[in-house]
Amino acid sequence: MDNYSFWYPALLFPAIPLMLIVYSNKYTALATLIRKLHILAKEQNSVCTLSSERIKILDSRLVLLRWMQTTACLGFIANLMTIFLRYFELYASSLAFFGLSVVLMIISILLYVIETQQSHLALSNHVSELKNIQE
Repeated sequence: MDNYSFWYPALLFPAIPLMLIVYSNKYTALATLIRKLHILAKEQNSVCTLSSERIKILDSRLVLLRWMQTTACLGFIANLMTIFLRYFELYASSLAFFGLSVVLMIISILLYVIETQQSHLALSNHVSELKNIQE
């Protein structure tokens, strides 16, 4: 293993906390929206005016956000394990954990793309409704 391999985890290290901040912000925004919808539904003493399609999208987005955060956190732990194992000169294990970290980050980013597409679908539905109301 070359001398520079110790620095490979440093390539991912700053990106992971930033990703977690972005994911947390998305989660906070989605949680706020769901809580507002819940309050509105309770105040009206009736079934929420949201379609079942929109409720499914919200539920799906929550699941995706949970897995995005989970895979990013596991990627961060694997990245830290890379540093830890490299420090004790366990090169093969260190490289395996670095590979795991990269794979987990790829999965997390792919889930982010899917969640973003669902978010855009939900917003497009709102825009369509606004156009229909305006006409």
